[in-house]
Amino acid sequence: MSTPLSNPRRCLLFVPGSRPERFAKAVATGADQVCIDLEDAVAPADKDSARAAVLAYLADAPAGHSEIGLRVNPVSSDLGRADLAALASSAARPAFVMLPKVETAAELAAADALLSELDIRFIVQIETPKGLLDARAIAAASPRVQALMFGGFDYIVALRGRAGWESFFHPRVQLATIAAEANVGCMDVPYLDIKDAAGLREETDRVIALGFTAKAAIHPAQVDTIQSRYLPDANELDHARRVVAAMADNGGGAVAVDGKLVDRPIEIAAERALALGAHGLRQD
Repeated sequence: MSTPLSNPRRCLLFVPGSRPERFAKAVATGADQVCIDLEDAVAPADKDSARAAVLAYLADAPAGHSEIGLRVNPVSSDLGRADLAALASSAARPAFVMLPKVETAAELAAADALLSELDIRFIVQIETPKGLLDARAIAAASPRVQALMFGGFDYIVALRGRAGWESFFHPRVQLATIAAEANVGCMDVPYLDIKDAAGLREETDRVIALGFTAKAAIHPAQVDTIQSRYLPDANELDHARRVVAAMADNGGGAVAVDGKLVDRPIEIAAERALALGAHGLRQD
């Protein structure tokens, strides 16, 4: 029997590092992960003050449902190295560090070295064609890697393309395949139209079908929609229970359930549904 997931990591909500008044509000959404951003969301003139505010908050962050982490500037830059050095010398203990624009395994090694004394996981953003082509080596470069994240809009600019489902399809499939092989999470790019709930729901369903284990959000209103799409509905949960029970009764061998043959791969999917079902049911 599967065990409930204590941290399913379905949605990561970004919040600007230059807006400390929003940190607690982001955590209050109940997002599985909250990422305080020191990179794109912070103007160059505000980098130092934002870093100080974020590290002060993380040194005394409240315990709760959300895993709270931060996105630093690229580790290949002076700003990124300064972010990691400041974190290492501070009292802050984030659950994870997001590393943007990673293109080589050497960048993971550099981040590992700078945080060698801290037990912190990495979410690695793949945002360029070079990063995608090297993603297999990147995913295996450090045991700290918790997930790979598709940085779709930076990627498509570097690709000289135009953003859309078709242009994102190939890199999404490739990254999800690499993440699954490495047994790490795979996180999708945020949906930018915060008023289009139907579009967010549809895109979330489509990336779940591709193998993405999470989707990022840029607004609190997106969190519940994303997290609920990962849950089974009542019928799926009932079917998962019957699959697991039938396999157990048959000693783990293949067996028919509802007239269809089920075997170990189907049982694994059922166990995942049961684990997620501990967090509620999807309402279609």
